[in-house]
Amino acid sequence: MMRYRTTAGVVLTIGLATAIWVAAGSGQTPASGPRPLPKDHKAIPSPGRPDRAVSDLTARVAAALPSATGDSKLLEHTLIDRHLFAAWTRDNIRHASLSNDFEFCRRAFLDLTGRIPTTDRLLAFVNSTAPDKRDRLIDELLDSQAWADYWTYWYGDLLRVTHNRIGNAAMKHFDGWLRQSFKQDKPYDRLVTELLTASAPNSNWLPDAAPSTFLARWYVAGATMYTDQYEDTADEIFVQSARLFLGINYQCVSCHNGKAHLEQVDLHLTTQTRRDFWSMAAFFGRTRVRAVRYQDRFIVTDDGTGYDTKAPSTVRLQRAGAQVQPAFLLTGEQADLAKPLRPQFARMLTSHPQFARATVNLVWRQFFGLGIVEPVDGFDMARQDPAKPPPPPWTIQPTNVALLDGLARDFAAHGFSLKHLMRTIARSSAYQLSSRFDGDWQERYTPYFARKYVQRLSAEQLHDAICQATDVFGDYGRRDLVYNTPLPPIHFWTEASTPEEIGSREAKSFMEAFGMANREQFDRQPGGSVAQAMVLMNSPFVTRRVRAEGGSRVAQLIASPRTSGEIVDALYLATLSRYATPEEHRLALSWLDQDRKSTEDLHWSLLNKLDFIFNY
Repeated sequence: MMRYRTTAGVVLTIGLATAIWVAAGSGQTPASGPRPLPKDHKAIPSPGRPDRAVSDLTARVAAALPSATGDSKLLEHTLIDRHLFAAWTRDNIRHASLSNDFEFCRRAFLDLTGRIPTTDRLLAFVNSTAPDKRDRLIDELLDSQAWADYWTYWYGDLLRVTHNRIGNAAMKHFDGWLRQSFKQDKPYDRLVTELLTASAPNSNWLPDAAPSTFLARWYVAGATMYTDQYEDTADEIFVQSARLFLGINYQCVSCHNGKAHLEQVDLHLTTQTRRDFWSMAAFFGRTRVRAVRYQDRFIVTDDGTGYDTKAPSTVRLQRAGAQVQPAFLLTGEQADLAKPLRPQFARMLTSHPQFARATVNLVWRQFFGLGIVEPVDGFDMARQDPAKPPPPPWTIQPTNVALLDGLARDFAAHGFSLKHLMRTIARSSAYQLSSRFDGDWQERYTPYFARKYVQRLSAEQLHDAICQATDVFGDYGRRDLVYNTPLPPIHFWTEASTPEEIGSREAKSFMEAFGMANREQFDRQPGGSVAQAMVLMNSPFVTRRVRAEGGSRVAQLIASPRTSGEIVDALYLATLSRYATPEEHRLALSWLDQDRKSTEDLHWSLLNKLDFIFNY
């Protein structure tokens, strides 16, 4: 075992990683010595700038995949198709054919649950003759516990809520509240309202105070942990609320006026001043977040005296100015000072069309790999309306205004249901297109979403896919960090509340190489690198799972009475969610017929193929 892997490791220690990809490209099986890597095995591509490199990345990965596209005839299934088809016709844009059933099933599982399909579920779907089987699969996945687990974890990354910031007990209750909210498909405007308005007069580690942990997460300490910088905390809560729920990043104008600073960045922000920023942060001026115990327990109340623009700051330039009236900048509506402020802010935010637009754009990017507006938290509000175009050389920001607005209105009309939004996306013909493209792809096609744009699996998706493909799960043992009692072990990473809850150093090292989010300082990192290819080849997290020992899939197959051909089929279906091509099947049989233990080598190779690493 590990014969070719040992050779690869020697090459890597010399630092000549390129030699691996050159040597791997021959596809010939030597009479002795190391096995060849798959033809497509090379440094994992990095997407670079999303607005320019996404189509190049897709072309590079799609060119390495087996040729097997579906029907070229497209039907209009949702409003997404109506808007995109119209744009294609108007601007003479060619589109890809539909994905085949194997591709679609794997894609739907990954996008909706973060996992790959089991062999039984995959074949049941592919062999079904029901004309609406794709719609049925989408509904099945949306109603699964896996969907709630995956999107709860994803949203936790987005909010950056973590044990180390809010305490173990608060994290436990917040995760339970969020997981139940997703499972029930709580209206998204209500979910956000609860995040913005929750209080914790006694402690944020009580179940009823769970949503208040979003506010506690952005607590800013003063000279000591117990010296409260109320205005700094209000600033942080507003910045994150606007970025996450409106897609607008006001961070720059928290320190200086936009004029003479942001003309090359954002037209809308050039009209904003620090005083404007303070008027938005003032909605949280009465909110007091206090640390009761060092980054472990907080209380959140509304007994403050208001936002003081002369208060000192530990994170921004010194404030100076008169008191400001809380006002929502996108509408100019001022708060009623006789009433609680945070509920007014939540109402103004969630009722504004930008709330729905920012949300659908955020979710769209998760499914399509590229937002209708990029970056998703960089909406320029002066460049959204074609009836009021910006001055040259600026252009309208959304690549399809009608699509973005139509999807946002539909989202709001259906009660801000995330399940409805995802169902609308997944059922569209546009989402179901193949990543392969017949003919010459032109860069101008990119904003039209005329093909599937590939995405590298996230660290969590890759972890779970490897465990599922090899049938070797971590079964990570956990303990309740509050009561020090054991919790049921988990199979899949997204069943955990945060990365901190799982103690496996081996798994974390692997996932950190693939950009697992650090909820304290940075978001997940989607880029690719040669280092990731090296980790896939050499990490014990991978290599020990393909050994013929214990209950691994390889061990089960070798011990079974299956023929070499049946073993090949089993591995391809469990790992790549497809059958081997004739050439792949022939090469794999040449390995297994010589030595049945080469099943280990075959499985390792499949885990290193581009069509395992990418969602295509």
